[in-house]
Amino acid sequence: SITLRKQSSSVTTFSYTASFRTQVFSPERSIPEGAKAYFSSASSTERFVRTPKLNQVITDSSGRKFAFVDLNPSKKLKPKVVRGRLEKLRIYEGKQRDIRHSPWRLQLICRHVAGLPLEDALTHLEFLNKSKAPLVQMVLKRTSNLADIRDGLQPSQLEVAECFATHGKHLKRMKIMGRGRHGIMHHRFSHMRVILREIDFPLKIYTAKTVNEKKKWLEHQLRAQAEFDTANAKRDELKRLERMAELKQKEKENAAKT
Repeated sequence: SITLRKQSSSVTTFSYTASFRTQVFSPERSIPEGAKAYFSSASSTERFVRTPKLNQVITDSSGRKFAFVDLNPSKKLKPKVVRGRLEKLRIYEGKQRDIRHSPWRLQLICRHVAGLPLEDALTHLEFLNKSKAPLVQMVLKRTSNLADIRDGLQPSQLEVAECFATHGKHLKRMKIMGRGRHGIMHHRFSHMRVILREIDFPLKIYTAKTVNEKKKWLEHQLRAQAEFDTANAKRDELKRLERMAELKQKEKENAAKT
């Protein structure tokens, strides 16, 4: 929520306070009633208590202007605040057991994608020269499908929170060596666990250190919201068509009985 306070009679009349000091204003977002005169057009991004610098006003691919204003740039979020926000996000778990691969080698692939957005992780795995990279990519896609089925979240709204490999059940076999000697040979198996988490875009924008990073996350948020709305519209249309088909089927059955 945004709280407005009148400070002076100049153009920059209002200030704001919120849980996140860095705020993103755009014409498309809902504006409080008392500030509609100051946030009614794209040029209104320059009407703040502290007029943003030129490098703080960015323009996305569609031509809309956004401004980032930090009222307290030296203050960082406390770890408990970040942890509290992350605990409220939706998570989805994926597993793959008994993989015929060394856990150390599989861990190298998991470490490569851990912490990345899901789209970036899938792109990296597409070109990663490792034998089990397609398997990790399959597990990520399967877990993202689970998120789509449960809550309708799209891959652009997810990130790889955790991805790691552990030891499975190793098989011992005899190793034949020279001069009548023998040893033990291990056929190693691994288990893999993946956690996909919903992206907290306001937190990403706040913690970004440069304006370019803020712009990247802002455009990512707009694209993810557009994909989410499109997917929901398609899902609603499919449900409507299914209901119409059921009604027609019932009408045919009733007509056949009469």
